[in-house]
This record gives sequence, C-alpha cells and structure tokens, in this order.
Amino acid sequence: MYKKTTISILEANALYRTLLTRMISSIDGYMLDRVCPGVDAAHILLNQPSEVVIVDLESGEESEIFGFLRSLIELGNVTVIACSQEESAAWTRQAFTIGVSGYVIKNSSYDEFRANLILALNGGMPVSRSVIRQLVKFVQDECSQASTTALSEPISLTCQIVDEVLLKPYSMKQENLSDHLSRRVGISYHQLSIQFKKEMGMKLSQYVILKKIDRVKMMIRENRHSLTQIANLMDYSSVAHLSAQFRKVSGLTPSDFRRSHS
Repeated sequence: MYKKTTISILEANALYRTLLTRMISSIDGYMLDRVCPGVDAAHILLNQPSEVVIVDLESGEESEIFGFLRSLIELGNVTVIACSQEESAAWTRQAFTIGVSGYVIKNSSYDEFRANLILALNGGMPVSRSVIRQLVKFVQDECSQASTTALSEPISLTCQIVDEVLLKPYSMKQENLSDHLSRRVGISYHQLSIQFKKEMGMKLSQYVILKKIDRVKMMIRENRHSLTQIANLMDYSSVAHLSAQFRKVSGLTPSDFRRSHS
C-alpha cells in the first residue's frame, strides 16, 4: 500500500471545514491529518507539520494569518495552499509574494471548488513554469511599487481616528462614528467610504468591524471585564450580537477565545 500525502486544514467556517474534509477524503492519494478552526489552534502545525496545509485567509486577523503563512513556508518542506471565500486581489498578491503553492476561491459550486483544490494540489495553475516565474515576478514588482505608495491624508487620518475612538469605546455612544469621521476628516462619509475602498481594498465599515474585534480580543486577553461589560463598552446591542460578529470574523466565539488564552 502506497503512502498517502497528509493534509491539514486551517478553516474558520464550519461549513467549509466540512466541505474540505469531504473533498480530501474523495481525492486519491491524500489523507486528512488535522483540522484547526483558527490560527491559535493551528500553531501546532509549526512543530508537527503535515505535508500540505490549506490555510483560510479569513480565519483570523490578517497580520496573524499572513505571519502564520510565512512561518509555514519558512519550514521549507510544507506545501501551502491559501484559500478565501471571495476573490481579493490584494490578498492574492500578498499570498503569492510570500510563496504559497496555490490559491483557491471557495465561493463557488461544490464541483468547481473541488476542481480548483485538485488544481492547487497539483501545482496551482495549468501553465508552464516559465509563465509561473513571470507571474511571480510581476506580483513581486507590483507589490514593491504598491508598498511605496503612501495613503492619502484623509485615509491615513481615518485609520488613526478609528484606532483612537476604539481605545475609548464609550465615545461611540456620544456621536455616531460615521458622523464623527466625516466631521474630523472634513469630507462626507459617502466620499470617504469610496476613497477608503479604493486605497485600502476593503469597505470602511469592514475595516471598522475588524478593528473593533481586534479591540474586543485585547479586552478579553486583559481579563478585566465580563463579556456583558465588553459588549456594553463596545456599543453592541447584546452579548449575542457581539458573539455573532466575533465568530464571523475570527471563527471562534468570545468564550472559546477566552478559554484558549486563559
């Protein structure tokens, strides 16, 4: 009996964990080794790596996920496949620049998802090595140019204000955040949102949610407040509302996250 290639999965979404498990069991020559719901649980893979690791780019904070990708690839003997629920040019560029072997978009039919996974397992894309080298060179050049482009003053100020407001979350109760940003930056929230999406590659509302969850994680780690107090401080309507948004972003409930850091 021949040896099967081991695969581990880092996937926050329970549905996609189920789908990936089903797909891997149906692909000849591969065997599922480990399934991790978040980046915190997946760090064991750095000490006990599988031969292939599939990483969901939405399974944690962006800096954590791409840092984890780099650490995996630096091991040298692991094939890393990135996947995302929706296509993101910025994430694709960053993932290929780091050195992933393939990139799979999950938001498709089951058959297409499975076909793209098999394609990634067999080299990433059906083109010659010379074309792949040209693509990687293009991506690296593009990323290099992008990194030298500074954010405009309104967007830089917006990011600064969001961080400032979330450090004192009670201030959100005193003035609507969109009104606060518009007043401080000096342009309408509609114009600001359009410019933010153009420069940052995501909606302003998405950015605020990500930063808000980052702040919630920090408060949980500090362990000075109950979840009810955190929900109130961060202007959530209830603990249930906080938990739903936290799980959507991180793949864990606040209680699970607290247990993992206790």
